[in-house]
Amino acid sequence: MKFAVAGAGLAGLVFGAMAVKDGHEVIIYDKNSTPGGVLALCEAGDFRFEQGPLLMCDLLPDEPMSNLLAEFGIHLDLMRADRNVEMPDYSMHRPEKYEGPYWRRERLKELFPDDAAGLDEYYRFYDKMMRVRYNLNRKQSVGSVISLIASFLPVARYSRMTAQELVEHFFHDEKLQALYTGILADYCADPREVWGLAVPMTNLETGFDDRIPLEKNGKHYLGGFGYVRGGCQKIAEALSDYITENGGVIKLNTVVDKVLIENGKAAGVLLADGTRELADVVAGSGSAADFFGKTVGLEHLNSAYRKILETYRPMEAVFMVHVGVDFDPAEVLGTALCYCYGSYNLSKATERLRSGRYHDGEDGFLLFVPSYHAPEFAPPGMHCLTVYTVAPDTLLDGDWEREKEKYADHLLERAERYLPGLRQHIIVKKIMTAADYREMTHMSKSSFGGTVPVWHQKNPPHKTPVRDLWFIGQQSENGGGLWAVSGGAAAAYRKCMRNKR
Repeated sequence: MKFAVAGAGLAGLVFGAMAVKDGHEVIIYDKNSTPGGVLALCEAGDFRFEQGPLLMCDLLPDEPMSNLLAEFGIHLDLMRADRNVEMPDYSMHRPEKYEGPYWRRERLKELFPDDAAGLDEYYRFYDKMMRVRYNLNRKQSVGSVISLIASFLPVARYSRMTAQELVEHFFHDEKLQALYTGILADYCADPREVWGLAVPMTNLETGFDDRIPLEKNGKHYLGGFGYVRGGCQKIAEALSDYITENGGVIKLNTVVDKVLIENGKAAGVLLADGTRELADVVAGSGSAADFFGKTVGLEHLNSAYRKILETYRPMEAVFMVHVGVDFDPAEVLGTALCYCYGSYNLSKATERLRSGRYHDGEDGFLLFVPSYHAPEFAPPGMHCLTVYTVAPDTLLDGDWEREKEKYADHLLERAERYLPGLRQHIIVKKIMTAADYREMTHMSKSSFGGTVPVWHQKNPPHKTPVRDLWFIGQQSENGGGLWAVSGGAAAAYRKCMRNKR
């Protein structure tokens, strides 16, 4: 069979690699000059920067993403890592000497003594959720399904709570509650609309101390976090090489203008230059609104699918300031990644974001040092630093192109709270706004991380009402994230093949 794939981002590459592995003819099209989507590098002078995933889970040996890549003979050079957290008036930095997997619990008891009992209760709940997570990631069998059900029953009563309700159940102090819901800011999500069980799943203790053992009873039990040495674009490069070395074709600088549909079936693609490419199966990714509204045509969809397109919520954009500096920020920070929160009221911050009002860094930002795991990104003696935050795709007041220099300087000024004198050490600077990411991702509305994880929200399914047309990527039913996108694309391919039998 012949597969035509629109988009050479992570989803398109995984889908294409699955098809090539099975011996099918594959052509992948992408408007950019390099594959990988947001996994591709950003360059400024002699410096290179990552703009996609930061600290990644599910990628270490024996974890889902690693196992998927191994199917293509891809084995990455990885390093475990962790992150620090700066709240408005307290910090969570790992202790210099390892104090066990629950040092955060004990530190928080000192900061919030009135919540000591709640912290003990939360971590008992957390341990049970880690058992659920372990069973979710096991190879599916009758035994693993029984184990999953058995492990879920002790936490089932919490599954009816939102994230905000869950942290309020365990903790009284809003400053403590915000520590566990703050990560939802990455998803542009209000804790009142997110499933409560997302709290422990997005607050794995291994993400805050890379010394925590991942093994239990000789098995890889806990999920770890890490970086790809040399940068996460290595994933896209390895998948691209696998595809082309096995007969697949990746056509860059090529735009898919339309999906050809005949008698309710995808028959190929029409390229922007007028070329018609016939195919047995077509897969598309990127913005669901753009792909179906412009490339497919809503008239080819049924009312149920159109309803999903009207109601699902894409995330907002990001505002990134990449700088090359003449000192090592990781040495000052004590880590290569630091979450710096500026507010305890995530609901208010989310409301402001969605209304188009940019917080100008007041609600928080991240400090990320990609040269920590990819020293070749910077000249000798130099380092890379990215300061970034979530931001509206479209500003309520002003324009990104006109305002970007001012906002970049404000963000760098705020970063100096943690990196004193930062602006005096900058060698090069590159600013990336929502407008830049619209262009890069071929979206009319920038949505950097996929969809907001709204509880009970239905995202556009992989299988579409058009026969042999599949939708993959971060705005599909799998949502965003390295493993979610990769595993979702692999699952979509397997569904496609079952459908063709």
